[in-house]
Amino acid sequence: MKIVVGFAPGGTNDILARLVAAKLQGKLGQGFVVENKPGANSAIGNDFVAKSKADGYTLLVSSSGGLTTNPILMKGLPYDPIKDFEPVALLGSFPLVVTVPVSLPVKNFAELVQFSKTSKDGRLDNGTPTTSFVLVAETLTAASGLKFNHILYKGSGPVVAGLLGGEIQVGVLDSPAVITQVKAGKLKALAVTTAKRSAALPDVPTITESGYPGYDTPIWTALMAPKGTPESVLAKLRSTTSEILNEKDTVEKMHALGLDPGNAESAALGRRIAADIERWTQVAKTANIKPE
Repeated sequence: MKIVVGFAPGGTNDILARLVAAKLQGKLGQGFVVENKPGANSAIGNDFVAKSKADGYTLLVSSSGGLTTNPILMKGLPYDPIKDFEPVALLGSFPLVVTVPVSLPVKNFAELVQFSKTSKDGRLDNGTPTTSFVLVAETLTAASGLKFNHILYKGSGPVVAGLLGGEIQVGVLDSPAVITQVKAGKLKALAVTTAKRSAALPDVPTITESGYPGYDTPIWTALMAPKGTPESVLAKLRSTTSEILNEKDTVEKMHALGLDPGNAESAALGRRIAADIERWTQVAKTANIKPE
């Protein structure tokens, strides 16, 4: 059985896919292999699974961006996240972390908002690895008035390098990408974008705690199957994945990466995909971000 990931090895989605694949193999007695098909903000890998035979032998681990922002930001997307897939399980969710160089003269998110007003155009240079992270950054604009010049990089790693080198002032980044540098004191984490604090960065406050109530913008990763996969196969995958996500060692591994384990409530996942598409459509419209 094949689990496709639309990104190169080493990222959050790839790490989760390999963790789940190894566990599924052990529980189902069936060989599982993770196949990376990176490119086009994960659209290549997602489309491959959408067009695969719906027999349960090809599955997808997709970021929330691949299912909820690609339809908004990419012209001519060759797959439909609702019509072409069956939700299996929400594998995990995690915050983005508002991260700045240690040299930036701010101690918290509220000070960052005030600092931005002193810059010559009222904006801060925000390094971003993907257009979906741009949309998250724009929700910070809506909540706090903080404004950004978005500078696209080719991954979270290069954004971290840009922060360390002083090329940019802010990176709103996935937690696994910044944890090491934050804990080493080489970068400052000012806030997380989820409603509750990250288990991996317990001392970093939320945006809500920073003075902007009600803010909650997690990023998540899901296990999906091609539309039309037999219900008996889906039921087995869901029950087994639910077991995996509740196991102590799984929870510990995910918490160490700043991830909160998900669940196999597939109907809720389907509703979440639809709701997120609606939300990001509004964010893109407000920010005047056009599909490319």
